[in-house]
This record gives sequence, structure tokens and C-alpha cells, in this order.
Amino acid sequence: MGKIDVTELLVDPDMVDSVMLIHRQPFVDEFGENKLKEIGVPTFGSVQPASGKTLQRLPELYRVADVMEFWIKGKIVSDGKCQYPDIIFYHGKRYAVQLIMDWMNWGDGFCDGTCVRERPAL
Repeated sequence: MGKIDVTELLVDPDMVDSVMLIHRQPFVDEFGENKLKEIGVPTFGSVQPASGKTLQRLPELYRVADVMEFWIKGKIVSDGKCQYPDIIFYHGKRYAVQLIMDWMNWGDGFCDGTCVRERPAL
């Protein structure tokens, strides 16, 4: 367990913004079609543009997209293990989680999510 508890900063109003964390769960509707149910959870987090080092970890296509980093107290999910990535709704834009740095063993626990803006369908 980590000895430095930085999670207090993630609830300090001077350091964080309000965001909506959207968990997505697949289900089959009455017509046998696969659908996604989105469950929004209002929360707070620190929102920053992605650093150069973070961008280097992403595939080339994502390096030209609108990439942000979100530090949120609690657990967020990236794609994998048959799960859909969480979405973070911030300032009217949806950001899909691509990479997660899990720091749940530090203090109360938090996650650093690197997110790419979802483009609206045309």
C-alpha cells in the first residue's frame, strides 16, 4: 500500500472539475439485438491535456486526436476482457478511455485515464 495519500486533491474544488463517468454494459433486447446500456455517475476529477510521454504510448492515429488525461477517485475501465471502455463526459464532449494507470492501492485509490474524444457519427 502506498504511503502518500494524494486522493484528497481529487476532491479539492480548487483542483478538480465535475465530470460524468459513463459505464457501458452490453445487453440483448427483446428483438435479440445487442445494445449498450449507459449508466452515468457524476463525479469529480482533474482534467489535463495529455503529455508528450503519454502521447508516445498511444498508436499513431490517436496522436492527432483530441487526447485528455483524467484523474478520478475510484475505478474506471478500459476496453478489454469483453468490456466496453468507460466514457468520460466533460464540457459537452465524450472521451473514450484508451489507457489506464491504476493507482487503487494509493490512499483511497484513483485511476489516471488517457482518453480520446469520440467523434459524432455523420
